[in-house]
Amino acid sequence: MAPGRTRCGGRPTTIKSLATYVPPRLLTNADLEQMVDTNDEWILQRTGIRERHIVEPGVGTSDLGKEAAIAAIANAGLEPDDIGVIVVGTVTPDMMFPSTACLIQHKIGAHHTWGFDLSAACSAFTYALSTASQFVATGAHEHALVIGADVMSSIIDYQDRATCVIFGDGAGAAVVSASSGDGDGRIIDFEHEIDGSGGSALFMPAGGSLRPSSHETVDQRLHYVKQEGQTVFKFAVRKTEEIARRILYRNQLQPCDLSLFVSY
Repeated sequence: MAPGRTRCGGRPTTIKSLATYVPPRLLTNADLEQMVDTNDEWILQRTGIRERHIVEPGVGTSDLGKEAAIAAIANAGLEPDDIGVIVVGTVTPDMMFPSTACLIQHKIGAHHTWGFDLSAACSAFTYALSTASQFVATGAHEHALVIGADVMSSIIDYQDRATCVIFGDGAGAAVVSASSGDGDGRIIDFEHEIDGSGGSALFMPAGGSLRPSSHETVDQRLHYVKQEGQTVFKFAVRKTEEIARRILYRNQLQPCDLSLFVSY
């Protein structure tokens, strides 16, 4: 592969702006001690988490995404009508349909855009970012809005200490635009991979077409996240290393060439 060449075909793209939003309510480790058999030390040793942001009743994913979107668009010096496409990465949409992207489009007043939701659980934001980048790279749109948002508290079993200590609610947004050239901030490359064989280690058993909602599924608490923590952890660590080395090699880089590594 020639130096400088990437898999991101077309014109170069960049993250023009970023923004985040979290609801004000906090759920601390001390709060969880009153709910399940756990304690602050156990949680910190395994997750490093002290507190999570949790929505109030009646607040949906689109509400969080809206706040992050408005801020990201403003930070980019743009207006909502400048956005050509909205890609929302979420596993907790407000409802099955319309999509969360449609709800956010209406709430922010982006009258000249289209969009869709992308479901990829923890990887959703990176999937959405690479998808939006391609729309801009091809010239289909000048500006794309990427949102990663979830109200995980809506699908967490607060009787299960293996999962309830990990997740909170929040949203992040980015505006992806055409880059002016080879300067800092240009998106260079992406690498993704899926392996459905591990699906049973992290999933929500009911609520889909295979096991529609019923009294039985509710009684069995099957509408909550189920996780085999050690299995997920070992897979994530191994695959993060593999995929990081793969993308570095493809771009003729070594780990020592990196100034900052952020694991998502």
